Amino acid sequence: MGVLNKETILQLSDRQDAHCISIFIPTHRKGLEVNEGYDRIRLKNQIQQIRAELQSRALNHSEVEALLLPLEELLGNTQFWRHQSEGLALFRSQNYFDYFHSPVPFEEQYQVANRFLINPLLPFVQPASPYYLLRFGKKGVSLFKADRYSIAEVDINEGFPHSIEEVTQYYDFEEELQGRSASGGGVAAMHRSDDMDNKHKDHLLADYFRLIDQGIKNKMGTENAPLLLASVEYYQPIYRQVNSYPFLHASGLTGNFDHTQPEELHRMANEKLGDHFVATQQQRVNQYQNNSGTDLTSTDLRQILDAAVTGRIETLFIREDAQVWGRFDEEQLTATIQGDSRQDNDPLIDRAALLTLRNGGEVYVMEDVNLLANEQPVMVSAMFRY
Repeated sequence: MGVLNKETILQLSDRQDAHCISIFIPTHRKGLEVNEGYDRIRLKNQIQQIRAELQSRALNHSEVEALLLPLEELLGNTQFWRHQSEGLALFRSQNYFDYFHSPVPFEEQYQVANRFLINPLLPFVQPASPYYLLRFGKKGVSLFKADRYSIAEVDINEGFPHSIEEVTQYYDFEEELQGRSASGGGVAAMHRSDDMDNKHKDHLLADYFRLIDQGIKNKMGTENAPLLLASVEYYQPIYRQVNSYPFLHASGLTGNFDHTQPEELHRMANEKLGDHFVATQQQRVNQYQNNSGTDLTSTDLRQILDAAVTGRIETLFIREDAQVWGRFDEEQLTATIQGDSRQDNDPLIDRAALLTLRNGGEVYVMEDVNLLANEQPVMVSAMFRY
């Protein structure tokens, strides 16, 4: 299984073969759909349609079955179907096979062409807009680095407290929080009482959170990514009082997340940080609008393709359901627009996006790329570097 990122997508776009099979289906993590095998059935139906299309191209039986074999083998893999995400993309050609899980669902579709279908993957190449997620509770501390499409735990073995006992080693801390005394003797026993006041409890928590905050400061340094808290509600205002990280998010995830899987935390964090993901995109839209009416913007696909080849595109905006078919000669800088997706035609908007990415530009997939008031409906807009 591969990882969906810019490098992977560019590598996929480079592959050419007489019969490149691309499959996209929505999938499910749990529930009736998993128990009843809905996702597996969905793929099986796609394979049947692809088999019929390959047979119509006069391939013999053994050639068809050899192409479809890795896909067929997945159908019988029970464990594979019990570990899905929100979407699944599969790519198969004569000498290549790989699949990718997606944290967002795909629209169900397939394609058999001389190149792989890249358009549904383009949202994965938008600027990552990373953030951090800090989970703390009875089980200790976990730090995750994430963006809209991925999450990974950060190694914090050094510089962070392993648990709250590093501050409250003389207390059964959870019992104290609930107002129950713990047995023991010595100096510590003087502090154990059923009427231990909230200020004392908060002071102990604050000491623990200062150790976490120091670890955050050492680990993240001068990064300016948002930090989102995930803990029981009682802890969060106390943590905020001792926090020194300047980009702590104003709200957090509240609840007991000791046993919550990272994938579920990721989903909840993404919902909370919706504005964060569109902030960079909105900055680019504002720049486009400020440059409108000059030679630095265009909605003409032929001009955009020319600029993409020469590395002039700084930002490309693509409507999510848009495609134009035709042929583009990069050496002669000539584009021929066709009306359909015949075998010898290329998806020209995808071509512009891939050329933009190869030359260091940014690509945004949007519901609407009419970035100017009273603008005629367009499928693609570009802002040039010069």
